Amino acid sequence: MTLANTHRRHSPIALAVAAALGMQVASADENAVAPDTSQWKCEQCPFLQGYSATVEAGTDYANGANASYGRYTGIDHNGAYAEAAASGQWRTSGGTYGHYDLQRLGLASRDGTVEVGQEGLFDVRLGYDGQPDRIYDTTQTPFRNPASGQLTLPANWVSGSTTASMSRLESSLAPVKIEADRRTVSLLGEFLASRDWKVYADVSHQEKHGTGITSGSFLTDAAQLPQPVDYVTNNIETGVRWMGRLASFKVAYSGSWFQDNTDTLAWQNPYLPIVPNSTQGQLALPPGNHLQQVSSDGEVRLPLFTATTLTYTAAFGKLTQDQSFLPVSTLPGTAPLAESSLNGDVRVSHYMLALSSRPLSRLYLRGKASYDGRDDRTLPLTIPYIVTDTFLGGSYITPRYGEDRTRFDGTADYRLFRWLRIGIGGEALHVHYSPGQVVTSTDNNRGWGQVMVNPLASLTLTAKAGNARRKTGIFNTAALPPGENPQLVAFDYAARDQNFFSVSGSWAATANLTWGLEGYWTDDAYRLSGLGLQSARDRRISTTLSWVPLEKLSLYAEGSYQRLAALQSGQSAAQAPLWQILDGEYYATAAAGGRWQIRERWDLSFDYIRAATRGNTNIESGGLNAFEAFPQNRTRLDSTALNTTYRWSKVLKLRFRFAHERYDSNDWALDNVGPGTIANVLSLGAQPFRHDTNVYTLTAIYQLGETEVAPKE
Repeated sequence: MTLANTHRRHSPIALAVAAALGMQVASADENAVAPDTSQWKCEQCPFLQGYSATVEAGTDYANGANASYGRYTGIDHNGAYAEAAASGQWRTSGGTYGHYDLQRLGLASRDGTVEVGQEGLFDVRLGYDGQPDRIYDTTQTPFRNPASGQLTLPANWVSGSTTASMSRLESSLAPVKIEADRRTVSLLGEFLASRDWKVYADVSHQEKHGTGITSGSFLTDAAQLPQPVDYVTNNIETGVRWMGRLASFKVAYSGSWFQDNTDTLAWQNPYLPIVPNSTQGQLALPPGNHLQQVSSDGEVRLPLFTATTLTYTAAFGKLTQDQSFLPVSTLPGTAPLAESSLNGDVRVSHYMLALSSRPLSRLYLRGKASYDGRDDRTLPLTIPYIVTDTFLGGSYITPRYGEDRTRFDGTADYRLFRWLRIGIGGEALHVHYSPGQVVTSTDNNRGWGQVMVNPLASLTLTAKAGNARRKTGIFNTAALPPGENPQLVAFDYAARDQNFFSVSGSWAATANLTWGLEGYWTDDAYRLSGLGLQSARDRRISTTLSWVPLEKLSLYAEGSYQRLAALQSGQSAAQAPLWQILDGEYYATAAAGGRWQIRERWDLSFDYIRAATRGNTNIESGGLNAFEAFPQNRTRLDSTALNTTYRWSKVLKLRFRFAHERYDSNDWALDNVGPGTIANVLSLGAQPFRHDTNVYTLTAIYQLGETEVAPKE
């Protein structure tokens, strides 16, 4: 705080220091008159009074935009878009305040918050978030009415045994966009009943509307289908929090209600029926479900050693799902199910206790124990099924998904010397599965050691190495879905050994130049798996360089590389030779840019990113020891952004932004595959993501309102 008047002989800072040390400070002049502080002015107090706002308005113009570019921005076609934003704040002398922040108002990706309150009494915040999800605009289909959930074919449709024999296919195709819009409105209110007690409530309403992709089949004949997306999710959380000097706690209730307004997708069979009357298929869409939960969490600072804190969490909830069952088949004469719905009932619980302490000046300890329970109380049902509405398939008992997870983990760090710190850590996770699941239990144990070296004040190096092992209990082949190979164990159940190592470093070479480096390496081995995943590798490295050569100029450069590899084996029949697949994926990214205040009124920023990926899949079959390569999948992104701002006056700025983005991808499963390319798959003809887009933005930014400093009480 800057003071306009000070005592001639002893400054307030000197007096405060002397008092803190228990020193008695006496004035050299005992008869001096005490200073008059009534006119002292606070020039750096944090409380502002008045109103200020910033308004930005202009236009975006896009050239080359499509769904690939507009995935999350909403800029999905050529032309002009409104560019508008606003932010502001106000505060009165009585402590009433408010602020708002509204961004991208002219786009489907708009979001904003408005907050008002009274200091020390209440706070209310209203929020909105829009997220467009543009996926494909290259898709087309002969099916009509995708939004209704009842897909029909044109009246003059000619069914065929293959897509090539569907003589009306080409003339019946109509474009359909695979896209959705998610909109979320939230309201948060907090009431401060006293200095220590706070009551709050947070509610949100989310809607998601659009069209997705799913698929259905009639035995060996399949079709990609446009799926209606019409989801509504309501969430609420309310609770009370107490915060004291040595402890705090919170008790809360939360609930979530999900509803799919289109619960069934039915479609006409575009193929010649394999069996008579098999002319329509149907699928159940995501069922409505509810979650309600009560929870409590808090911490206690214990009078043990130094900085000892005990933290706890406890939660208990109930998941329910009571969506009505669809008929087992669309074939005439199919008997209805004995049960009308699943009547799902799952109880979930979570308990956690953590302790952190510093028993010695150089020793830091942290430990945590947690339990997560999922008690599936849904009664098992015996469901007869018909294979893709074509052949009787027997009956199926609905599985249970109960499990108990118990986890212990902890770390210990010791500063051996000023420049050397060592540490160890470990985790132990035991998962017990309820009867009727594929395995009875799994044990995951993980341990590591870590060394951090700080030989210079400007240089820090850290290395970490460890091992993880997963063991599995008894494998239950009877719990596998019908037709699944009993020798194939899912990768997240299979026994695994893992070795991992990481290294990182940071160096402040000068006051204006810093450099960072990180590397990561893992090897996974599935030695007990005869089929399925056999091994996996992960290699990563990244680096960052930051340089400030001038006061008004800063530059940066970044780069990263990652390589993933996996080997898996399979078998087409019990006595058939093994085949193997070797997958390799490679990711490389480089970025550079900077900020420069050219003159008093001119600012300039520049950013460039290049990212490339490629995926190789090689297959060896029949024990020939010769791998055959699949076509390579590749992607490449080049993104350039230029932003310049000119200060026209004290209250007015002009901003120009230019963005160029080129994205190209090759995917052998999609490239040049149209609705009729595959004989037994009527596809939507989705093509790989590609775009070459320029976006030009010109806006004016206007500052209005004034604020003044209010004295701090």
